[in-house]
Amino acid sequence: MKQTTLSQSVIRAVAIIVGTIVLTLTALSIMMGYDNKYISKAALTQDNLVLIPEKGYCALVDGWELYPDALLSPKDFSSETPACYNTWAGEYPNLSLFHADRNPYGTATWRLRLQGNGTTTLYLQEPLCAARVFVNGICLGGPGNVTSENYAPLIRDTFFSFSLNGETELIIQTANYSHYYGGIWYAPVIGDTDSVSHLIAGRMILYGLLFFSSLTLSLFCVVLWMRRKNTPDSITFYFGLLSLSFALRIGYPFFRLAGLPFVRTLYALEDFSALAGIFFSIQIIFLLFLPEGFRHLKKLCRLLSFGMCGFVVIVPVFLLPAIPSLVLWYGPLVSWYKLCMSGLGIGLTFYGCLTALPHTKTALAALTANGLFQLYGVLTIGCYEPFIGAYPEEYGTFCMVIAFAVLMVRRSLAIMEENQKLNLHLQEEVQEKTVHLQKLLSERGQLIAELGHDMKSPLTSLSNMAQIIRLNDLLLDEDTSKRMLHIEKQCDILSERLKSIQEIAAETNVPFHPEPILLNTFLSDFCYNCRPVIELYGPNFLDNITPRPCRIMANQEQLFRALENLLYNAAEFTPPDGKITLSLTVEESFAVITLSDTGCGISEEELPDIFRRAYTTRGEKGGQGLGLAITRTIILAHAGQIEVSSKKGEGTTFIIRLPLLS
Repeated sequence: MKQTTLSQSVIRAVAIIVGTIVLTLTALSIMMGYDNKYISKAALTQDNLVLIPEKGYCALVDGWELYPDALLSPKDFSSETPACYNTWAGEYPNLSLFHADRNPYGTATWRLRLQGNGTTTLYLQEPLCAARVFVNGICLGGPGNVTSENYAPLIRDTFFSFSLNGETELIIQTANYSHYYGGIWYAPVIGDTDSVSHLIAGRMILYGLLFFSSLTLSLFCVVLWMRRKNTPDSITFYFGLLSLSFALRIGYPFFRLAGLPFVRTLYALEDFSALAGIFFSIQIIFLLFLPEGFRHLKKLCRLLSFGMCGFVVIVPVFLLPAIPSLVLWYGPLVSWYKLCMSGLGIGLTFYGCLTALPHTKTALAALTANGLFQLYGVLTIGCYEPFIGAYPEEYGTFCMVIAFAVLMVRRSLAIMEENQKLNLHLQEEVQEKTVHLQKLLSERGQLIAELGHDMKSPLTSLSNMAQIIRLNDLLLDEDTSKRMLHIEKQCDILSERLKSIQEIAAETNVPFHPEPILLNTFLSDFCYNCRPVIELYGPNFLDNITPRPCRIMANQEQLFRALENLLYNAAEFTPPDGKITLSLTVEESFAVITLSDTGCGISEEELPDIFRRAYTTRGEKGGQGLGLAITRTIILAHAGQIEVSSKKGEGTTFIIRLPLLS
C-alpha cells in the first residue's frame, strides 16, 4: 500500500514538473519571438547602413564598428577611418578579449551609420558605465564623464532626439572602470518619438507593477510579523524578506532613472538581492517541507548562502577595481551558483511532494519555472533582450514570489479552519463544563437550602422555648433570666445568618437563560409595576427612557431583581420630599441605565465596599449586605458593568452599562 502511494506521488510530481516545463517554454518562445531586440532589429544594407523606419521603433543591433581603447571624435573619421572590429551589440561584454592581461576595463568608441528621414529619438539603455553621444559631428551629451583623467561613472537611461536627412553618423564613446560589463552591452532603441515614448512608458509600468506588488507583500508581512510578537512565524518573516529582496532587485530602472551615482554599490545591491532571494526561498522550503531532519544540509546552505551574499558585495565593490581579471570568473560563478541553488530548491520540493505534505504542488511548479527561467537567461545571453518585458531571471523570481504568496494565503486559510475547529471544540468543552458546573452549583444550592430549612425548625423551637421560659418567669433567678435572654439573641443571630445562606443558595440555584428583549419596554413595565410601592415610601418615582430602540440579551427575572434591589435601597434612603429617577440612554454600543436619588448619599470611604457581600451601610437598622452584591453579580452575568457615584448628603447615582445587540 505504501509503495503504491509513493508511486502515485512520484507520478504527480513528475507530471507537475513536465507540465510546468511545457508552459514555461511556451511563454519563453512567445517572449523570444515578440519582445526581442535581436529579432525586431533594424535592417542593414549592403553598404553597412542601418535603415531607420519613419514609424515605429527598432533595435540597433548590427552594423557597429568597435574601436577599443580609443576615444574617437567625429573629426577623427573625417580624413580616414581607423581600423576597427565589425560587431553587434552584446557580442563583447567588456574589453577583456582585447587585452593580453584580460583587463575588462578601458575606453572604446562605437560607430554606426544610419539611413533615414525625419525626426527620430534614440533610447540609450544603461550605457556601461559612462558615455558621450555624437550625431553628425554634434555632441548631444551623455551620462557620466568618459575621459580617463576625470572618469565619472553614471548608469542612466538617456534619450536623444535629432533629425535624419539621408545618411547620418552616430558615434558613442564609452568608458568603464567600474563594472564587469562595459560599453554597448544593451542594444539601443531608435524610432519616432511617440513610439519610443510608449515603449519606455510600457516598460516602466511593467517594472512598477513588479516592484510595488512585491514591496506591498513585504510590508504586509512586516505588519503580520509585528502583530505576532509573542508567536513569531518564521515563514512569514522569510517570505517578507523574499518579497523585499525581489523589490530591491527589480527596482533598478527607477534607480537608473534617478541617476544615482553609486555604480558599484547599485550593481552589488542587485546581485546581493538576487542571491538573498534564493536563500530566503530555500529557507521557506526547509520550514514548510523539511521541518525536521536534514540539519547538516540546512547548515551547509546557510553558510554557503551567507558566503556568496558577502562575496557579491566584496568582489564588485572592493576587489574588481584592484584585480580586474577577476571579472572572467566572477560572472560565471554567480550564474552557476544560482542554477545550483535553483536545482536544490526543486529537489527539496520534489521530496516534499513524495511525503505528501500540503502546498507542495504550487511550490514545485514555481521553483521549476524559476529554474528554467534561470537556465534560459544564461543560455540566451547575447541573443535575447526584451524591449518592454523583464528578463527571464526576473520573471522566474517573480513566479516564486507569487507562488509563495498563494501558498501563504492557503496556509493561513488552513490555519484559520483549524482554529475554527479548535474554537468549536473548545466551545463544546466550555459548554459541557458550564453545564456540569451549573449542575454542581444547583446541587449545592439545593443542599444548602435543605440544610437551612432543616436547621430553621429546631432553631425556632429553641428560641420559642427560651422566650416562653423567660416570659412566664418560671422560678428563674436574675442570672438565669439574663442567660435565657442571651440564648434568644443568639437564636435571632443564627436565624438571620440562615436567612442569608438561603438567599445565597437561591441566587446560585437560578439558571441563567438570556433572551433578546427590548429594554425600553422592559423598563417601562418595571416603572409601572414599582411606582405605586415606591410612592408609598414618599419619594416621587420618575422615568426618562429614550425612544431609540435598545435590544439586549437578558434574563428578565434576574434583571428585574437587580433593578428592584437598587430601587428599594434608594427608596429607603430618600426622604419623602425627594425623588428617584430611572433613565435609559445609548452610548456607542451600550445601553446605559441610570438610577439616581436625592437621598442621604454614601461617604467616599464606604463607596469601594458597597458591592462587597455582607457589607451594609444601615448600621443598627439591620440588613444582610447582600442586595448590592447580588445586583453586581447579575449585571456581570449579563456582560455588563455597574458603577456608583455619590456624595454625602447629595444623593447617589448607579450607572449600569449593558451591551446592545448589533
